[in-house]
Amino acid sequence: MTAAPARAWLPAFVVAALTWGSSFLFISIALRGLAPSQVGFGRVLIGAVVLWLMLLVTRRRPRLTRRDVGAIAVVAIGMSVVPFVLIPLAQQHITSILASLLNATTPLWTALFVALLIPHERASRAQVVGLLIGAGGIAVLLGAWNIDGVPLLGAALMLGATACYGIGSTLSRRLLARVSEGPTALSAVQMAVSALMLLPVALIAPAPAPGTLDVSSEVLWGLLALGVLGTSFTYVLFWRVVKLAGATTAASVTYVVPVVATTLGVLVLHEELLWHEPVGAAIVLGGVWLAQRTPRARPSGQGAAVAAVADDRP
Repeated sequence: MTAAPARAWLPAFVVAALTWGSSFLFISIALRGLAPSQVGFGRVLIGAVVLWLMLLVTRRRPRLTRRDVGAIAVVAIGMSVVPFVLIPLAQQHITSILASLLNATTPLWTALFVALLIPHERASRAQVVGLLIGAGGIAVLLGAWNIDGVPLLGAALMLGATACYGIGSTLSRRLLARVSEGPTALSAVQMAVSALMLLPVALIAPAPAPGTLDVSSEVLWGLLALGVLGTSFTYVLFWRVVKLAGATTAASVTYVVPVVATTLGVLVLHEELLWHEPVGAAIVLGGVWLAQRTPRARPSGQGAAVAAVADDRP
C-alpha cells in the first residue's frame, strides 16, 4: 500500500503529539486539588465516556465474550490502572519535564519484556545495544553522578509506570491477538474497566476541598483536558496516522511528546530544565531507535496492536 501524502496525516500527527505532550501539564494542574488516585480515576472515567459516545454516534457495539473482557481487564492493569496512578504520584516529587522525559523509556521496557515473555521473538544484537544505551541515558537523565540530588522516589515511580506500559503492551500481544474489535471499541472497554478498578482507590483518598471541581476551577478543566484529549480523542487521530502513514511513522510521536511537554513545563509551569536532562533524553531516544529497528513478527489481531503502538502514551 502506498503511503498517503503528508498533508493527509500530518495534522493528526501534530495534534496527537501536542495533546499527549500536554498531558503532563494537565496532570500537574489536576494535582493542585486532587489526589493521584483521583486524577487517575477521573481521566479514565472521562475517557470512557468520550469513547463510548464515539461508539454510540458511529453505531458500533463491541461484540466481546467474557473471556475477551477478562483479557482486556488484565491488559488494563498494566496499560492504565497502575500507571495512571503512578504518574501523578511521581509528579508530586519530580517536574513534569522529567516525568515526560522518563516516559520516553516506555519502548525500551516494551522491547525488554517482549524479549523475556515472548520466546519466539528473541532480541537482536541491535536491540540489546539499544537497551544498554537507553539504560545509560536514564542515568544521565537523572544526573546519577550527583547521587544526593537524584529524585529517587519520583524517578522510581515514573519508571514503574513505564515498566507497566511495557508489560501491558507485551501482554496485549499475547492476550488480545484473537480479539477482532477495532481500537476505539477496545479502548472504550479498557477505560470503563479501568474506571471500575480505580473507583475504590479514588474513594479511599481524602475528599477534594470544596470548590475544587467548580466550573471555574482550573483543576476541573485540567482533568477534563486530560480525559478528553490525552485519554480518548487522541487515539482516533493516532490511528488515522497509523492507517495513512504506517505504524513506524506513527510511533515516531515518541520523539515529539517530550519536546512538547518540556516546552510547556518551562513556559507554563516555570520549571527548571537541567542541562543533563535533554542530553540524557537524547541518549534514551537513541536507544529507543535502536531497540525498535529490527522488525519483529506481530500478531494479526487489532487488539494487540492497540496497546503496542500507543505504549508511549503518558
